[in-house]
Amino acid sequence: MRIGLAACAALCLMCLPAEAAEWNTYVFPDQGFSIESLVPLVKGTGTYRAAVAGTIPTVTYSGEADNIRYKVTVIDISNRLPDPVNIFEEMEFLTSQGNKVLENDSVGIEPGKGRHYGRQLVMQMKDGTLDRTALVYSKGKIYAVDAAILPSGDKDSFAPERFVESILFDLDGAARARDADPANFTGPDGK
Repeated sequence: MRIGLAACAALCLMCLPAEAAEWNTYVFPDQGFSIESLVPLVKGTGTYRAAVAGTIPTVTYSGEADNIRYKVTVIDISNRLPDPVNIFEEMEFLTSQGNKVLENDSVGIEPGKGRHYGRQLVMQMKDGTLDRTALVYSKGKIYAVDAAILPSGDKDSFAPERFVESILFDLDGAARARDADPANFTGPDGK
């Protein structure tokens, strides 16, 4: 009887949807951010190339699960301080090129004085991938946070939205704790 119950429980666990996997917070103090992810993110390197920006080395953190690819690309432009707005706007423009843009909205990360603003794009790629990207500037770096549902993935998954919107630059965890408490938020009427 116990073996039958154990087998039934194991079968039920295997059948749980991807959203039932546990989200964890990953902190990257060397790059100044933390993010929530369903999968561990592996550090790598790359290169960002564009007309205004030129060639800039990047640091990447990526992982994949359930046909969703998660990635954060950090572009350090701290030595290009006269150019951050142009580089940011160029990156937003180039990100959407050749794809069908479904949404292009402003995004705000962290409440209060520490708030960082950026852009969030949702795009249908030519290969059928549904891509959600947020571009945010903080302390001399542009963070491109990307979650792509591959063609065979669940297009209704909430995981990409949660991943992209979970980046924080407050590394002591205070912002995440503040966000977790519904009492810290009020509606337009002040209630």
